[in-house]
Amino acid sequence: MTNKKENLRLLISLGIAGVMVAAILWLISKVSSTIVTTSSNPTQTSSSFTNKPSLMNLGTRILVKVQTSPEKADGVKAFAEKDFTTAVKKFTDSLKKNPNDPETLIYLNNAKIARDNSEAVKVAIVAPINFDPSLAEEILRGIAQAQNEVNNQGGINGKKLQIVIASAENREDSARLDNELAQDQSLVAAVGVRRKAEIYKEKGLVLVLPVELPNQAENSGKLDNNTLNSQPNSSTNNYLFHVNPLYDNLVDTHSRYIARQARNIAICGDVRSSRDNSTSSSSQILVEKYTQAIKKYGSNVISTPCNLADKNFDPKAFVDKAIETENVSGFLLMPSIRNIYFATKVAQEVKGRKPLFASETMYSATTLQNGKDLEGMVLPVYWHRDANKDNPFAKNAFQLWNAQVNQRTAGAYDALQAIIAGLKEDSTREGLQRVLSNPNFSASGATGMIQFSPSGERQGEAMLVKIERCESCSSGTGYDFALLNKK
Repeated sequence: MTNKKENLRLLISLGIAGVMVAAILWLISKVSSTIVTTSSNPTQTSSSFTNKPSLMNLGTRILVKVQTSPEKADGVKAFAEKDFTTAVKKFTDSLKKNPNDPETLIYLNNAKIARDNSEAVKVAIVAPINFDPSLAEEILRGIAQAQNEVNNQGGINGKKLQIVIASAENREDSARLDNELAQDQSLVAAVGVRRKAEIYKEKGLVLVLPVELPNQAENSGKLDNNTLNSQPNSSTNNYLFHVNPLYDNLVDTHSRYIARQARNIAICGDVRSSRDNSTSSSSQILVEKYTQAIKKYGSNVISTPCNLADKNFDPKAFVDKAIETENVSGFLLMPSIRNIYFATKVAQEVKGRKPLFASETMYSATTLQNGKDLEGMVLPVYWHRDANKDNPFAKNAFQLWNAQVNQRTAGAYDALQAIIAGLKEDSTREGLQRVLSNPNFSASGATGMIQFSPSGERQGEAMLVKIERCESCSSGTGYDFALLNKK
């Protein structure tokens, strides 16, 4: 009887011990799953925000909704299911139907890396897909072209280049996106318009800016939000690099030309209201910068407001009043990419009565579609395909996309080319920063030789282009941007 009782106690003890061990193992697995780790799997992205889905994507979601096809949808589905052979086939089929889709080309190259289980280095592109889809596509084309070229050439020191597309769904997610990028140790660099720069500096992640915006015009070392403890940028602490000359360069070159052509200027801005006023402040900064520069060169800016984003704006009434009452001798149009249509309405009312000028946002294929109303308009650019005819970028871009590209695509291409050249020397985050900050560093890109100052700036001149009629030009519109020899 005693033996039976002892056996029963033994069985109960073993059962309790087994339950406790299982519980401990379960707790360990739960805790470890919340720890952020750097994955060597080229198909994974990591996030420190475990209660929310990652804002970074390698190929499992269609972000650019206007570029959707059944084949692309099938490719994304196969990528998510880790059927990378099928994903490669479907993405390839999609590009045959729509060769002008940069997102699909990026996903195709990422799928090839995963299918072949290749070693890879990962770079993020922050694309404003939900805020400015046209700008996002232009930037993605430059990124996709650079990735495609380097991978077809064998990669970076034998490692393929993997691109993760980072995109916030709304403005509330923007700060989370910055943190997610900076904390993902699998990323060695990022390309994107300015965000919370101090995060990139604090976490040691290089951010290369492919385009310049009006609120990026000052030296990054002079901006409060680009410094830590109000310390100016130096080669040792700077992690922001501008692949184009700063925006003030565009404004100054253009304003000098405008002042020579017209005495009184009417400026049409594009001021939207938004919860964080980011769009409004950016447009207002641009208007103010042009106003100051035009006055510096001896011309005047009329006070009558012109807001292209105002739903009640009457282009005819404004133009007539500006010419007849304000004695305007030139019009400067500053639309967002999405509002080029409304800028064209103003141009239609001007129609040869006075000279037309525009900001660099109108350096777009959409503008040329309305070339008959905009003929003679002059705008500033950082890049033009005729500025260096020996450079193969423009020709290669046309062959790849079956369309002309603009300076925003060229800037994105150069941003990634600078990163690629830096990674060839040192593929670590800290090493890349040191390489790009070295005054002896240089990389060849669409805009020529790329070199940065210790504070991350790039020196260079802006150019001016003029919309002119053309015969059998590649734009297919009968109009093109012609490079002006004299500024």
